[in-house]
Amino acid sequence: MFERFTEKARYVIFFARYQVSRDGDTFIRCHHLLEGLERVAPKLLREAGLTGNQIQQIRNSLTQGSGRPIPTFTEAPLDQSAKRALDLATEAAERLGHHWVTPHHLLWGIFHADTKLRTELEKANLTKPRLESIAEENREADEEAVAPLANEWGSVTRSSRSGIGYDLHRLAEGRKLIVGGVELAFDKGSVGHSDGDVLTHAICDALLGAAGLGDIGTHFPDTDAKWKGVSSLLFLEHIRKLLGGHHLRIAHIDAIVITERPKLSPHFPAMRAALAEALGIQPEQINLKAKTNEGVDAIGRGEAIAAQAIATLNT
Repeated sequence: MFERFTEKARYVIFFARYQVSRDGDTFIRCHHLLEGLERVAPKLLREAGLTGNQIQQIRNSLTQGSGRPIPTFTEAPLDQSAKRALDLATEAAERLGHHWVTPHHLLWGIFHADTKLRTELEKANLTKPRLESIAEENREADEEAVAPLANEWGSVTRSSRSGIGYDLHRLAEGRKLIVGGVELAFDKGSVGHSDGDVLTHAICDALLGAAGLGDIGTHFPDTDAKWKGVSSLLFLEHIRKLLGGHHLRIAHIDAIVITERPKLSPHFPAMRAALAEALGIQPEQINLKAKTNEGVDAIGRGEAIAAQAIATLNT
């Protein structure tokens, strides 16, 4: 779980475990992680508007220990909220397009994982908009974090892998036309087991191909009734989890939709937003294009719609 955590982020957990031993608690909780942040990244907490006194007050209000030291702080496990905080920190890093999980991602996770702690932090004027602002201001922290890791362990290397995807659907009257998660006004729609979203299906295959995880038919077979009529964006959400489980992150997606009508370019911003939300990435990481088939074959006659996609993943 911690292979993507920077040295500083790991130290946060180390000092949280140390604080547990001082409190006489039996689990590492979110407020212990916050105290770990205070030791490792005090500047970040000052950016967030939190003073040392406020953190101490929050600790006092949330401490659940007996005050008797436990035998050794290395024995203390994470409670469910702390585990959730680390998961959310990783998700925040992915959403920002960062490979490494840093202290400012941990602050995001801590804020969202523990309701009681969040209430206390909000009393101290740390709000979700402020957290989002800090995250945006620290977008370069991911790359900066690589330097100390490289100095410590020699070199840090990343590798990329790419996959291609293709899909085609017949067009028929009485069906909805959904492309990239967006329903378009048109007199025909895609024929398919799910919603027939040709663009999303091509992207699914490209991502699965890059990850070496088979194809869309393997994961979402048209013989399975549970996928009938569902939004293909659910496929992307499922694939996103698969990629996370294999420690792969999406670097970029480039896709082409091939159709005579309707005109797609006015809808690209909405499509990119829908696709990006499902994948947990930024819309800027998705490029969309549209081409006609110059009146040739089934696509040119308006009988079908197709899409091609290339996805690049980083490890």
